[in-house]
Amino acid sequence: RIAFLYTMAPCEATITTSVLQPEDVKSLPLPSEREETNSDTKYTHTLPHPGHSYRDHFSSLLLSGSYTLTMLEVAMFACLFLVFTVPSTSGPIMDYFDFKASASSLPRQHLPYVLLGLSLFRRAYNSYLEACFFALPSERTQTWDEHKLKRSTKDLCGREKEQLEQLVAHDAGSMLSTTLLEVVMYLAVDGFYPAEFKLWTGWAGLGERVVRIIANHLLMSFGMYWLHRSCHEIPALWKIHGVHHWAKHPLSRNTYEDHWFDNFGNAVVGQTCAQILIPLDLPTLVFSRLFRIGESLEKHSGLSSSVNIFHYITFVLFPYAQMPHHHDWHHEGYKSCNFTFSSIGGVWDCVFDTRQAGRAGDNPMKYNRATAVDKKMVEQAKTSKRRVTQSRLGWSMITPVLAVLAAAAAKLAASEFKVSV
Repeated sequence: RIAFLYTMAPCEATITTSVLQPEDVKSLPLPSEREETNSDTKYTHTLPHPGHSYRDHFSSLLLSGSYTLTMLEVAMFACLFLVFTVPSTSGPIMDYFDFKASASSLPRQHLPYVLLGLSLFRRAYNSYLEACFFALPSERTQTWDEHKLKRSTKDLCGREKEQLEQLVAHDAGSMLSTTLLEVVMYLAVDGFYPAEFKLWTGWAGLGERVVRIIANHLLMSFGMYWLHRSCHEIPALWKIHGVHHWAKHPLSRNTYEDHWFDNFGNAVVGQTCAQILIPLDLPTLVFSRLFRIGESLEKHSGLSSSVNIFHYITFVLFPYAQMPHHHDWHHEGYKSCNFTFSSIGGVWDCVFDTRQAGRAGDNPMKYNRATAVDKKMVEQAKTSKRRVTQSRLGWSMITPVLAVLAAAAAKLAASEFKVSV
């Protein structure tokens, strides 16, 4: 069964109507019996109802599990390879649009391979995390009784049938808009994808790479922090971001299941502006993208343990690191909880006082996964209760986001649309 789970592919299937039947409920353990009951009865390796295929919850297809969307993805990558890689077609197309190759940019024939590699990594790592979720019940952030299916109209993550149908269109929009953004930035900004690929540049080069990637990620997470927080506290933006929070019990498949404009906005404010303002060389940029994808998937994985490779790195290195149990808690409560907005690490939640311990203190196991800051907050909560307040900044809250966008635009204008490390 474990082998079977690890072959399960990622992403949400079409629509699930699995439901706990009365006979299933009778066989469920009582709260006092759950710790002693065999793990197979805890929705560990079995599906909610034996009559349904694993495809009701998982799919080897992209995103919503739609065959149409998968064919759209295949067609999209076929077009990318025709335009950028295949000599007989890419040459005439580039000549027609008068695109001149730059020595400081990644060779155009390599771009589709980079984008395809990132897509395959996203798919494979999502499968790994969801396999771990089903195989390791003791590592889950939410207890078994909170995560079981309760209504026939909801899927495993707590979404209604109509919501899943709407996500199919948003998944298509997300895929096309973010891929188009990558292509436009490559064509329009010289050096956005750097040409030179040197894995080792000496110890001095390594030190510079470390400083640059830390600064790049701090800037990236700063813009995304304020965009995310604005989406929670400005009603007009919440109508967009709220689509992502239809999932009350997140799994890694939910990471990119947003309103398409939400995904597009994060890509612009996050990785795009960060690469313009604090550019990374090609190996560091690839590592940054992989780290960001892994961190995003882990944040929604429903797990809080060392199986979350990227979060565990930050957990070991930084006392303020944000772990998956923070973001799991973020999907609950008023507007799904107006705390823990940081996309990478957790430093901006500490700086702007939106840090919460989340589910770190739920039980001893999760407490061992808590960071130093979590443990301090858990202890403080025993003697005093933090008051939850809503800010009154309104649309002015989005000012930091506009500042990041303006800085990136100004740098591009001053450099004549060139980026260099």
